[in-house]
Amino acid sequence: MNICGCVVETREQDAQAVAQRLLGLPGLELHASEGRKLVVTVEDTREAMAADTLSALGQVAGVLNTSLIYHYGGDEPLEDGDREHQSA
Repeated sequence: MNICGCVVETREQDAQAVAQRLLGLPGLELHASEGRKLVVTVEDTREAMAADTLSALGQVAGVLNTSLIYHYGGDEPLEDGDREHQSA
């Protein structure tokens, strides 16, 4: 299981629209939005590994920069079951 905390930067006038686009990514939760910065967490899901979602963050329209602030990686399986490409 991987859990990542990130700050996503955008233009202040685009922050709300970018937040809505980000919420469409697997395993992403929005925790705060202030000005041009969004605070999100990303977790492994059945649909995507956290690393894949982190890579996708920078491709979302309106995202200027992303910063990984925190990462937890453990051997625990996903709460809703293991995924095929989750390695031992």
